[in-house]
Amino acid sequence: MKHAELMRKIYTDTPPIRVHSKTFMETRMKTILFISLQFALIATAFATSAGTTGFELLRTDGWASNSALGGSQIAVGGNLHSLFSNPAGLTDLQHPKAAVGFFKHVMDINAGNLAYAQPLKKIGVAGIGITYFDYGSFDRANEYGQKQGEFGASDFLFTAALARPFYKSLTGGIALKYLNSSIDSYTASALAADIGFQYHTGYFGWDVGAGIYNLGFATSAYLEHKDDLPTAYRLGLSVPLQHLPARFSFAGEYMEAEGIRGCGGLELTFSKYLQGRLGYNTIGIDQRTGLDSDALAGFSAGLGIHIKSLSIDYALTSQGEIGYLHRFTIGTTLPGTGIGH
Repeated sequence: MKHAELMRKIYTDTPPIRVHSKTFMETRMKTILFISLQFALIATAFATSAGTTGFELLRTDGWASNSALGGSQIAVGGNLHSLFSNPAGLTDLQHPKAAVGFFKHVMDINAGNLAYAQPLKKIGVAGIGITYFDYGSFDRANEYGQKQGEFGASDFLFTAALARPFYKSLTGGIALKYLNSSIDSYTASALAADIGFQYHTGYFGWDVGAGIYNLGFATSAYLEHKDDLPTAYRLGLSVPLQHLPARFSFAGEYMEAEGIRGCGGLELTFSKYLQGRLGYNTIGIDQRTGLDSDALAGFSAGLGIHIKSLSIDYALTSQGEIGYLHRFTIGTTLPGTGIGH
């Protein structure tokens, strides 16, 4: 059930007054159109591409460091962003880590996330994450456009992952996800899994990552129709520059409903305390509307600050005419090397 269709259901749930004025009908249709457009813009604001599948939160990367690099860190591990970008990368964590994030979207959409990962002796590295979206309040109206109070909309995603080495330089991981989405009193839910691999080639520090994302199905629908999940296939490469404190990351993605997309990023290490990041995602091509504000659509930039065990990351991504998205992540490395060590 798409957002616009559900909005029509919410709109018409209010008992009608049996008056068939043409003016009343025009007001009703204008209100439906306005609300439908609002939800269409919301979906565009945080989707990685414009498609026909549902559960758009499954496309959203709330991690600041990966977002600043255009979402290209599929082959880069050792950070909590792997919980969302490639679960196999959790294997590179040597110590427990925790992080909290906040990201500000257009149209007053606010979101946050929590993440934690813990090395486990003889098992691997386990991680959990929570992501929450709050779309704010919307006016409820009857069929004549008369305000009848307000309603809200939100999404909740829970992720649990496990990663471990398989053979020599090959690592693998799986992340199980539960998503619940609500609009007013209507809810939809889904179960999904990400399966990822990383391979440390040993060739000048080159690393390769690959995975299948959002394999699963909707367990319930807003009304009757259950949306398909945005299943994606990704392949990426991470390459350090010799004799320079810089690393390039590249990734490609194929999604059946939308075709092939690509992204890339450059991370520069200025010192042990400061990193700079630049990225680009081809989603920017779809976000262009022909206006001057589209010039930076798809581009991203950010900073990483590290002070002892504390890290602070910021990312700014351009959505073209829609606006800019701000992401903040604060993380810390905890004492110890894992349970059982």
